[in-house]
This record gives sequence, C-alpha cells and structure tokens, in this order.
Amino acid sequence: MFRCLVILAFLLSTSCPAATGYLPETAGTLQAVCEGPDGVQWAVTDAGEILRSADGAAWTVFDFNTQYAGFYPKMSWRAVAAGGGSVMVAGLDTDGHLAVYTSSRGSVWSARALEYTEAGERSVLDVTPSSLSYDPLRDSFFLCGSGGTLFEMPGCSHCNRLTRYPVDTLYVRLQAGFNALLLGSGGWRYVDQL
Repeated sequence: MFRCLVILAFLLSTSCPAATGYLPETAGTLQAVCEGPDGVQWAVTDAGEILRSADGAAWTVFDFNTQYAGFYPKMSWRAVAAGGGSVMVAGLDTDGHLAVYTSSRGSVWSARALEYTEAGERSVLDVTPSSLSYDPLRDSFFLCGSGGTLFEMPGCSHCNRLTRYPVDTLYVRLQAGFNALLLGSGGWRYVDQL
C-alpha cells in the first residue's frame, strides 16, 4: 500500500511526466493508482475508467461505465488495489452508494458482495471509500472509508469482516510485516498487530 501512496503522490504532482503525457487522455480525473506484486500498474478515475499498464509507459483504458451500461450502475472510482491474482476497484454509483468490483485481468469485472454480520444481523456496507489495500499475509483486500471503517474482504465473500475505529474517516491501512498501520482523520494513528 505504501507503494500505492507514493505513486499517487508522484502522479498528482505537477512535475510528474505521467501527469503531462504518459497517461492516456481520460474523461475523468485520476483518483488512485497502485502497482500489483506482478508489476502491473493500475489507475482509476472518477469517470469510471480503469487504466492498466505493464510497463508504466503504455496504458490501456477500460471504460467501465460504457462496457457495463445497463448491467452495472455508472461508477465514480475512488480506490484501487492489486494482489493475490486479482485487482479490486471501489467507488460510488450515481446514487452515492458504495460498490466494489474485482477482476483477474482487468477486462471482465464482477461485483463483490459487501454483506457482513454484526451483532447477529446481516448488513450491507455503504460508506464512502478512501483507499483499498491488499494484505498477502491474510490474503485479503481491505477497504478504508468514512465512519472509521476498515472492511476486510477475504477470498470467501461470505466471510467479510467490519471493524470501526473512533475516527471520522479511516484513510489508509499500510502493511508493515506482521503489523498494519492505520491512519485516520485528525492525525489519528493505530498499529494493528496481526
């Protein structure tokens, strides 16, 4: 995840070559980037575009909203992460509801179930996402978001787990060996020991 943040900061800086010509022209504004363990780089825009590059120079753009018109709602992406042979994107649909999609290669996307059990009740997660990360030790994706949300999504879509922290927005979960650093609004920090 740290690499994703560094790449994002680099791409959003005004002196970044990618911001001045290496990325293809997109309809939307770049929201997040990530590099998977296989070296493939991913980026998402607020216009529903998913960008992919094997070398950081040649990029392809997958227009999710056009390709899945009438099948999935239009999306405004906010986050992307790659790992475990998958890439995951998260964003808000036109009604402002959270949606998460996953793909193995970036050309065919499937909706990810966001159901979880809390106090014996089944619920569906609906927050504004801040970031996604992949934890290879737990073989899970983690979504951070509003309401202090940390949502773990393992391979089993019925095994999702919600944890809420005492912060307005949980921005990011950074993996550091057997620990994870959580950063939230107001300078909030927490080290989660795995």
